[in-house]
Amino acid sequence: MLAKRCFLLVAIATLSFSALAWQPSGKVECIAPSDPGGGWDFTCRSAGNVMRDLGLVEGTVQTINMAGAGGGVAYAHTVSKRAEDDKLIVAASTATTTRLAQKQFPGLDADMVTWIGALGAVTASLP
Repeated sequence: MLAKRCFLLVAIATLSFSALAWQPSGKVECIAPSDPGGGWDFTCRSAGNVMRDLGLVEGTVQTINMAGAGGGVAYAHTVSKRAEDDKLIVAASTATTTRLAQKQFPGLDADMVTWIGALGAVTASLP
């Protein structure tokens, strides 16, 4: 229970500050750059629930799984097919941003998208 509260508090703090200017209307989607049931799938679903609970989105956030190339497939899809889609969130990790910085995704760089926030987890141990 404590871990869930910590996650929620971090998520609320992060999303409330970074998403203040982002107010989509209609269906919002989150691309999880992995197979269903993995960590990114969980991240998209959890972030979507927090955004709904905070009233930042109407309804639910639909998770779309798009595995491949350590996030490269999802990133390339976002840049080439949905660059102007303001109702799209894509989960990414520091590994994805490192690959972008190292030019491991030919023709792609970190400036091709708008980064709206960072999400982290805090762990605590009880005495």
